[in-house]
Amino acid sequence: MTYPRFLTIAATAAAVFVGGEAALAFVAFSNADLNLRSGPSTHYPIVATTNHKDRLDVSGCLEDVSWCVVSWGGVEGWASAEYIDVDETDGVKTLPLAKNDMGIPVVTYTAVDAVQPTFVGTVTPVSAYVEAISPPAAVTAFVSAQTIETVHVQGEVVVGAVLPETVPLFAIPQSKYTFSRVNGQNVVVDTSSRQVVYVHRSI
Repeated sequence: MTYPRFLTIAATAAAVFVGGEAALAFVAFSNADLNLRSGPSTHYPIVATTNHKDRLDVSGCLEDVSWCVVSWGGVEGWASAEYIDVDETDGVKTLPLAKNDMGIPVVTYTAVDAVQPTFVGTVTPVSAYVEAISPPAAVTAFVSAQTIETVHVQGEVVVGAVLPETVPLFAIPQSKYTFSRVNGQNVVVDTSSRQVVYVHRSI
């Protein structure tokens, strides 16, 4: 197996290293429409987005099994481990729950850029797949055109996730929904529950 390649992040560079002996990648599956990012945090740019139940080849994870290096469709990036499933003998588990049952290769990440965003809270992840709504064309056009400043929350934002109260929501003309820009993505939100119902994809 080859080690994960060097990743370029804007004008800075970061390296991924596999701890100990090289190990074969293992097969897993995305349990959401999952972002692959150029580094192990939601403030790094999105390089691709998987579909629900797509195959992922996992090279390794950070020691706390919060983020993992994966390959998908010829693209390599970092994915949030809570949205990666493995099929164990006793059922399907997310990687953080399966870490004690399998030998997950440990990778480390050293970033040259030391700038960290200010996180305003933590998103509540979903425990089961939630399908996105199909907003009217006027809503998607409006949301896609908004260029408000992004806010950062701990955790990947997917459809079904619930935003913390600290994330501001903004009105959408002639719509029951609101929107926000979170972790670099414009999202449509159910106002009463603060649940993300649609994510605008720019890639």
